[in-house]
Amino acid sequence: MTTPFPPDCTRRALKAIVPETDESGVDLRVTPGMMYVPPSHSRALDPDHTIVQGIRGAGKSFWWKALYSKDHRRFLTAGFPSTRINASVEVFRGFGTAPLPDAYPGKDVLASLVQTFNPRHIWQSVVGVHVALPPPFPINSPSWEQKTLWVRDNPELYERLLVQRDQELANSGKTSLILFDGLDRLADRWPEIRVLARPLFQLALDLRATRAIRLKLFVRPDMLQDAEILQFPDASKLRSVELTWKRVDLYALLFQRLGNAPEGAQIRLHGEKCFSLQWQQVLGGQEWLLPQKVRTDEDLQRRLFHAISGPTMTADPKSIKRGFPYTWLVSHLMDPFEQVSPRSFLAALETAATSDYSADWEYALSYRSIQTGVQNASRIRVNELVSEEYPWISHVMAPCRGQLTVPCSESELLEVWEKQHIMAKFDHEFLENPQAMKLPPQHLQEGLTGLLKDLVLLGIFEQMSNSRVQMPDVYRIAFGIGRRGGVKPLK
Repeated sequence: MTTPFPPDCTRRALKAIVPETDESGVDLRVTPGMMYVPPSHSRALDPDHTIVQGIRGAGKSFWWKALYSKDHRRFLTAGFPSTRINASVEVFRGFGTAPLPDAYPGKDVLASLVQTFNPRHIWQSVVGVHVALPPPFPINSPSWEQKTLWVRDNPELYERLLVQRDQELANSGKTSLILFDGLDRLADRWPEIRVLARPLFQLALDLRATRAIRLKLFVRPDMLQDAEILQFPDASKLRSVELTWKRVDLYALLFQRLGNAPEGAQIRLHGEKCFSLQWQQVLGGQEWLLPQKVRTDEDLQRRLFHAISGPTMTADPKSIKRGFPYTWLVSHLMDPFEQVSPRSFLAALETAATSDYSADWEYALSYRSIQTGVQNASRIRVNELVSEEYPWISHVMAPCRGQLTVPCSESELLEVWEKQHIMAKFDHEFLENPQAMKLPPQHLQEGLTGLLKDLVLLGIFEQMSNSRVQMPDVYRIAFGIGRRGGVKPLK
């Protein structure tokens, strides 16, 4: 039988795996050693891959911040050379959700500039600043209006200066990588977002022809599904790399963080004694690298995690009727697209570590604490989705609380909405105040079936055969929807 990890220190380590409590700033709150790069992310971070797509919580803003940080880039270079992030790559920020007026114009400035200028000229001025175009480009002007005006009025000279600067960078072995994140925050409504996003995507494609200047755009999948944004010649050449997290990647991230937590020495020592694991310290740094076999061997990961959680999802270590913690946790956080955000995964474990603990239990976590963790992860994910992007989802889902058990027929769901006059309330709440809707449903004109279609596209519901719908636990629990035999919904 596997010897459990020391419960007390393991719980303390688990409580430290989500130190990024405020994501609104421009700097990471996690130390470099807390980073793990799955194989798909290595390709995404490669400067030559322009478009990086990922669901909410997949790591878009995380990598936007990490790539800009010298300390985090140093760790990537030493620990994950497949990313091709090294000392020759100079990183700049071309847009993000946090205000950085010297690096890029914010949403309000963009709204003003777009009234006068072609959005392409705005983005060209941003590129000009970060690749340090020489005079007469007005790089030292504090005004984005002046920079954009110069680009507009000097198209040939701008092009010559850009080619000259590209040659200088290439001859010196340097690459200028300019990062763009939070493109859904370019404006308040999709029509205005499209106006600004399409020229940026087109400019990113055009700059593929340079030798040493690269743009990297971190985007949500729905932006790439918008035909109007990618409506320009050769847009198909902008192939995207997806930030995906397989189960093996999530647990590799967990153990990378546990090994670099304040209690990491005890975690690593237990892994060495009981699992023959040898951690390697990064040369010249304080960080430890996860052993290679823990990154890829799911059987080993299962044994490691079960030494933290116990072997089954019941109090009886021999009963497997409710499954195994290693697989149960991920399956209950998965959306209909079979994706799990690391944010939800880590939040569930952090919550589990702070739940009620019995001194009689020999493991750091129990099956009940893991269930509580999933409930809290669901609440966090729904709160983020509703408060930050889609307030209308709360309006649509509120009447379903306690009224539905999934899977159910589409007609049952539509009947609940009809009884509550959702469309009439929708008109009153949002159409009179469009800004309150933020990112509106794309198929609202189709009525209730259109709302369902949008919820399916967002992964809130999943359409099954025979006109039935299912809802993944990561949303179902927080929305108060029942499921026979499932984790209890929040009231």
